[in-house]
Parts: sequence; structure tokens; C-alpha cells
Amino acid sequence: MKSAATPSIDQLLVLLVVAEAGSFSAAAKRLGRATSAISYAIDTLEAQLGLSLFDRGTTRKPKLTQQGEAIVSEARAVAHSVETLRARVRGFLDGLEPEVSLVVDSMLPSDRLTALLREFHGQFPSVPVRLLVQTLGGVERVIRNGHARIGVGSQLHMDMTGFRRIDIKGVRVIPVAAPDHPLAKASTVAPLQARDFVQLVLAERSAAESRDFGVVSLNTWRVGDQAARHKLLLAGLGWGGMPEPVVRADIESGRLVRLNLPDWRGAEHIMQAIHKTDTPPGPAGRWLIERLVTLSDEVEATVQETTKPIKRRGHRQPQRRVPARKRRS
Repeated sequence: MKSAATPSIDQLLVLLVVAEAGSFSAAAKRLGRATSAISYAIDTLEAQLGLSLFDRGTTRKPKLTQQGEAIVSEARAVAHSVETLRARVRGFLDGLEPEVSLVVDSMLPSDRLTALLREFHGQFPSVPVRLLVQTLGGVERVIRNGHARIGVGSQLHMDMTGFRRIDIKGVRVIPVAAPDHPLAKASTVAPLQARDFVQLVLAERSAAESRDFGVVSLNTWRVGDQAARHKLLLAGLGWGGMPEPVVRADIESGRLVRLNLPDWRGAEHIMQAIHKTDTPPGPAGRWLIERLVTLSDEVEATVQETTKPIKRRGHRQPQRRVPARKRRS
């Protein structure tokens, strides 16, 4: 069986232009070549492949055969790979790192992380991302062992020795429980003690270095996964402190209730972006950190905007007295 010769990149690109333009002459205009050169490139490609890519006899303009349509589909994939290769090379020439590796604390709201990575891909489409999610002190361990170059976590759970720290917007933590939980049903007149009920605590996954924070209850369940803890709360298996953005929709829909607990203080989970001082990130990594800082502020501003009190009709706002302008001498 005769094997097909390997077509050149130029031949495949010419094929794609002819298929998109609809004729050899239109393709010639796009590429700035003679029509005869386009026709020769297609004839040579067909001879190398041993296939008829265009039906030239039954239509006025060349029409792709069924086999030609399949080859065009493969040619598009090759062209995309070539463009990706060129983009990677341009990135290397501009000093971009071959990969950005990022580890984030599970307390970081997923919407903020998704928005960050969406913008990052738009800015650096040729730079792949390796993303890890850890709990509490796991962020520090991943950075120290070299499995990621950039970390997002809380200084409360990390030793900052050897790290450069960039402060970002924190996350507000609030106590919540399912609506049928006793703490959710308790009145302000006769409040219940949170310590008497199961508290679902986010704990580190490593049993050897297990630490937990914000413990109030005498009966705690330690969960090493934020998503699993969220589901347990929804199922009514306890109460716990959760990042407010994570449970905002649950509270609005009534799946969870924000608790008023006199023996538990809500707090802000203060967060930082970190990297080793001796291995700073490249241009793409620096952009990611800088955007994370500004994006956090924008997220907070959006939340504040949506929670502003609504001005009701018929209610006049008090007018401020404007001081009279001083006369010019």
C-alpha cells in the first residue's frame, strides 16, 4: 500500500484559505499570490495525499469533496497547533515563564478565582496554568516543596520566613447552619450555646500536622475539604463558619441561615499572595498577583454596591447645606 507524503504547513494553510474564500482566485488575493500558484499548491497536495480534495467538474467553483472536508478539519487542528507554537515562542522571547503554578487556600471564593483565571487566559493565552487547592497550612507546604510557585493563603496558617508577602482582600467568615438546625430556630430571647452542638471545622488534610482554628464547640467534626463541609452544613449535620461569598446564595434561597451566636465571633479571613523570595515569578505570574489584588477590591466594591439601601419613592433624602463660595478679591 502506497503511503501518503507529509504535506507542508504552507500547503495546509493554502487549503484552508481556499476553503474559506470559496475559490482559487479569492484565495490568491488574500495570500497575495498568483492564482496559478494556488492551483499548483492544491494539485501538489492532492497528489501527495492521493486524494481529490475538490470537485472541479460538477460545479462552477471548486467544492470540497467528503474526503476534502475531513482533511480541512484536520488542517484546522494543525493550523491551531502552529499558532499555539508561535505564541509560545513569542512568549519565551518576551521572557514569559513556560507555566504558572498556583496553589490557593480553599477559603478563597471560587468566583474570585474563576474571574482571575479567565482574565489571565485572555492576557496570556499561551501560558498554561497548574492549579492546586489546599486547606490552611497546606498552601505553605506546597510552596516550600516546589510544587507551586505562587500561593494564596492566610498568614495565620503560614510561616512567612523566606516568603515575599503581598496583601490581598480577605474573606468574611460567618456562622451558618441549615434552617431546621436548633441554633437556627433559637430566639434572641432564649439563645442557645453554640458549644453544645456539633461544629464542622475545616482542618488540615495532613493527619501528622492537623490543626484547626476557630473552634468553639465541645463536639467538633474536622473536615479536610471545604466542599464536603459545605454539603454537611446543607444536610443539617452541624454548624460552622463559612466564607460569606460561598454561602451567600444559600442564605438568600433559605438553604442556610446566618446564626447570631454570642459565643462565636465572626472574623475576616485575612489573605496574602506569597512566593519564595529567591524564586520570584515571571511577567505572567507578576500580572496574576497584581490582578488578584485589584480584582479583590473590585469584588468587594461590587458587594457593597449591591447591598446599598434602596431609596424608596416618597421619601425625601435630607439635603446637605452647601457652603457659599468665597468671593474673589
